[in-house]
Amino acid sequence: MEPTPSTARVALKWGLISGIISAAFSIGYQVLGFMPDDPTQANMGWGMLVNLLQLAFAVLILVLATREFRSQNDGFISFGQGVGLSALCGAVWGVTSAGLTLVYTQFIDNSAQEKMLSGLRNAYEERGMSDEQIDVAMKAVTFMTNPGVGFVMTILVGALTGVLLGLIVAAVVKKDRPVF
Repeated sequence: MEPTPSTARVALKWGLISGIISAAFSIGYQVLGFMPDDPTQANMGWGMLVNLLQLAFAVLILVLATREFRSQNDGFISFGQGVGLSALCGAVWGVTSAGLTLVYTQFIDNSAQEKMLSGLRNAYEERGMSDEQIDVAMKAVTFMTNPGVGFVMTILVGALTGVLLGLIVAAVVKKDRPVF
């Protein structure tokens, strides 16, 4: 009986591939000017479409990763291996995507966050918010858009998404070894 192949290798491979593609998509979204300066003016229809496409992409990546592992493991993968592989793949995906996006937004083009914050401030002023209300809201937004917080949140969301989608994917793709 051969030893079980490593889920870490497969997760690393597919996590890196998907992280690079996600970062390229995110950076391209900014470079091509699809991100509005005023986030309150964002097109919700396009946002929903993009979210659905990202969800489909995530499921596709997890299915490909679990099927690759299953083929390396003589055609078998347990539910636990599938979920673990998906969680690790999601975490690697998050680290890769967050890291590349962080490098872009901090060292190549750091104007996106400044434009978004100024657009948001203008939107608050147009709504008639007082200066104190605007300052409180801007502190919260500045904290949530902080590169460090964004980096950690992207990793956590990647791992959590990997686990949640992995529960579904692993249930579908699993094939246990026969007992006898």
